Amino acid sequence: WQGAMAGYIAGAIAGAVPEARDLTGRTSFGDVVALGRQARRAIGNDTGPMHLAVVGGAPATVLYSAASDPALTAPRGPDVVILRRDDLADLTVDAVFATLRLAP
Repeated sequence: WQGAMAGYIAGAIAGAVPEARDLTGRTSFGDVVALGRQARRAIGNDTGPMHLAVVGGAPATVLYSAASDPALTAPRGPDVVILRRDDLADLTVDAVFATLRLAP
């Protein structure tokens, strides 16, 4: 069901943000690195694509639950913020938003 859920989430984002491009299932590892080079910020949980985006140079906010340890597995970079909650459902939108460092 993960593919179906990803499609559902991508569709919801595209519906809310018309400028968004849904690349779900259409990117290679190299594509994700290239996208990281141009990203204003990548936000996601501890997954391969997040690590690849950081390799490309993306500033990133990486979300960790109790399922993995950022001390062992976190991507490293000059602008990588780690947010950790035992249960990601306890992580607020405001906490993630605070990492965006938006220009005034």
